[in-house]
Amino acid sequence: MLMPIVITGASGFVGANLLRHFAATGARVIGIEGPAGVDWRTRNVPGSELVKLDLCNEADVKAFIRETRPVALLNCAAYGAYSSQTEANRIYRVNFDAVRYMLEALRETRSCRAFVQAGSSSEYGMNCAAPREDAPTTPDSDYAVSKVATTALVQCYATKYGVPGWVLRLYSVYGPFEDFSRLMPKLLLKARDKELPPLVNPKISRDFVFVDDVSRAFAAVIERADRLRPGEIYNVGAGARVTLEELVAVGRAAFGIAKSPDWGSMPDRHWDHTDWYSDPRKAEVELGWAAKTPLVDGLKATMRWIEANPELVREGQKSAIAPAKS
Repeated sequence: MLMPIVITGASGFVGANLLRHFAATGARVIGIEGPAGVDWRTRNVPGSELVKLDLCNEADVKAFIRETRPVALLNCAAYGAYSSQTEANRIYRVNFDAVRYMLEALRETRSCRAFVQAGSSSEYGMNCAAPREDAPTTPDSDYAVSKVATTALVQCYATKYGVPGWVLRLYSVYGPFEDFSRLMPKLLLKARDKELPPLVNPKISRDFVFVDDVSRAFAAVIERADRLRPGEIYNVGAGARVTLEELVAVGRAAFGIAKSPDWGSMPDRHWDHTDWYSDPRKAEVELGWAAKTPLVDGLKATMRWIEANPELVREGQKSAIAPAKS
């Protein structure tokens, strides 16, 4: 039997897209869902297997990896990226301890070609204006601290113990199957009615990267694993500073929205910054990867998915992660 590609956090946005991406290539793919995870994103994906596993259970994680001997393990499991996910103990258990269990098991089995950790641009904290991968990190939340610590953990296992591990620091990923509490799905759902959602400060910026491009970045690491230095970090973003004002202008033009935006109708969030964008040049040089999808094309592709999948959209809206109460 083929050694599988294992994707943790498969019931989440990025994980579910990776599941589809690799299943479409004909690879054997196993998606790991949490014991209580929703399944609207992973239902009926041809060529994939789904397993429920508590990644915080060390014995179960190690037994699973010993049994399956994955050729690649892509870790997208995370907790704390949403404003309502504030339980600190759980943040560190899921984001750090679970990864430690995986890496220790991979160290023992020696079967894995690539462990790829889904890191976060939040690791840079306030140092968020096109930082290089070796720039200082100034994390400003438990979530960001846990991600920085996990990056260091992956580097330790890669350089000291020979586990082939790398970290992709993802920027603002968007596309089909994104949680409906997020900005892009809200913008697109309102756009169908020629409306706009509540909006924060127009000068807040993001680096939007389409999820299909992100899937290609994971694939590039697996493909080039034997040529990469162990433990390297790669920024995965478009490398473009896009303000919310610019995003809304693109959306209004693409979908014919005449209504003017009501800026400040939603309070600013403490984690937003006016200069939050990536320097992805290292990924282009070492992985041969660059974001290819223009923002307008990604928005239109996501809108086509929304319009083609009304039942999934309704289910996704019911399962959306609720924002924190103010």
